[in-house]
Amino acid sequence: MRILLRKISDQRHALRLVRDGGACEEVEQETRSTLVHDLLHYAVEAEAGIATGFWGSLAAGVTLDEMNDRTQAALGARAGELGAIERVVGALSSAAKGRPAAEVVAGLRRYAASLDTTMPDWLTEPFVEAVQERLRRLLGRWRATAYGAAMELAWGDGQDGDA
Repeated sequence: MRILLRKISDQRHALRLVRDGGACEEVEQETRSTLVHDLLHYAVEAEAGIATGFWGSLAAGVTLDEMNDRTQAALGARAGELGAIERVVGALSSAAKGRPAAEVVAGLRRYAASLDTTMPDWLTEPFVEAVQERLRRLLGRWRATAYGAAMELAWGDGQDGDA
């Protein structure tokens, strides 16, 4: 799947998905609250090798409307895993703001312990550092994207689409 992020203004961007086979879907979004979150999903899911997260679900044909449906009816069995990934991405938002990986992982361990659960095996300090670096590169590419132009990412088939 190709992911095209077109810069409309500092406040707005368009997210266009071009799925394998050519099916397209596009939505205009408010940049401040969604862009970093979506790129953080990309960095986390790519670094962890998660094929069934936000981007993998979209690549598999789940629509943006279905992903945004609060009832999660269309997601079926994906809903639980997507919720778990969303919690990790939410927790890593502090890492996106530069918080040291050791602090992020320690906080996540405390959080998991408070819920009497465990963190995924891949959620380590080196993983958080890799996510931070990937996100740094992605945001640098976004800042270098001209108004009206699109930053393109690839998802699927083991591609490192943000290189």
